[in-house]
Amino acid sequence: MVWLDSPITDLPRVANGLGRSRSTAVHAEITAARLLAACFVAGAAWVVAEVAGGLFFLALGVRLWRYELVPLFWDITSPIVWLFAVGLIVPLSIGYDRIVACRWRGRGRLVARLLFVMSVGPVLEVLINEFLFKAAVGRALYIYTTLPTFSGSWSWLSPFYYATLLIHVPITDRLLGASAPAQHPP
Repeated sequence: MVWLDSPITDLPRVANGLGRSRSTAVHAEITAARLLAACFVAGAAWVVAEVAGGLFFLALGVRLWRYELVPLFWDITSPIVWLFAVGLIVPLSIGYDRIVACRWRGRGRLVARLLFVMSVGPVLEVLINEFLFKAAVGRALYIYTTLPTFSGSWSWLSPFYYATLLIHVPITDRLLGASAPAQHPP
C-alpha cells in the first residue's frame, strides 16, 4: 500500500481506497505562513536567475527575450512576471510532487521534477502570454527574440530557461518540511 502524506495539510489522504495517512510532527507544523514564505523564496530565486541569466547573455550581445509590460533591467524582467513566479512555482511543484514525484527519491525525483518544469513551464508561458496578455490586455507581456515561435510567446530555448526553476527546491523543501521522513502506519 502506498501512503501519500500531505506536506501542507493534515487532511486524510486515501491510498488504494483504504485508511488515512498519519502526519509527522513536522508536517503538522506547516502553516500558511510557511507556504507563503516558500512561495516568496521560490519567486525571488527565480527572479534572480532570470535577471542574472538575461543580463549575462545581453552582455555577450545576445538578447534572449524582451519584456513589453513594465520592463526593468534593460527589458530583462517585469514585476508582473514576478507575481506569477511567486504565485505559481511552489503550488504547482507541490501538486506535482504529491501526484508524481513522491514515487521517487534522489536523482529520480530530481529528473522527474526537471522534466515537469521543462514541459509545463513553457506550455503555461504560452497560454498566459497569448490568452491573458495578448488577447485580454492587447499586448504581450514579453517577446522571445532568440529562436522564437508561437508569435514570440515561446522559444526553442524555453525548456532550458525553466530548468532554472529548480534552484528553489532545497530551501522550499526545508520550509515545507518535505525533507522530513514521513511516518506511515504499521
